[in-house]
Amino acid sequence: MADDPEAAPEEGINVAIRIRPLNAKESSNESLRVWKVLNKYNSITQTTPTGGPLPERVNGRTFFTFDRVFGEECSTPQIYDGVVGNIVKSAVEGINGTIFAYGQTSSGKTFTMQGGGMGGDCPGVIHLAAATEQF
Repeated sequence: MADDPEAAPEEGINVAIRIRPLNAKESSNESLRVWKVLNKYNSITQTTPTGGPLPERVNGRTFFTFDRVFGEECSTPQIYDGVVGNIVKSAVEGINGTIFAYGQTSSGKTFTMQGGGMGGDCPGVIHLAAATEQF
């Protein structure tokens, strides 16, 4: 009930995006970045090959807004702290929660979720959840 001050807060779906850095092959081929993170607006926008704005911005085609955006400089622990940690904590307390990665091949889904493992320099959110939360 919306009027009941004792009721637990309602939670919904949050969508976040992570823009990964260029990999070694892309960097060696001098590939260009064509997406830019706009943290102020929780958005990403497509750019020209030189990094400039497109002549026309079209929502849902060249400009997208999310609940959270993470640029190339963001680490997996920052993503865990910003999005994943609260979901894991709620799940440990008995509230259903789902975290999944969706995207194009080679977009960084496995790296974000699994990283380099518990002993690696870059743990994924799965390993961070196991290491951080008390089950």
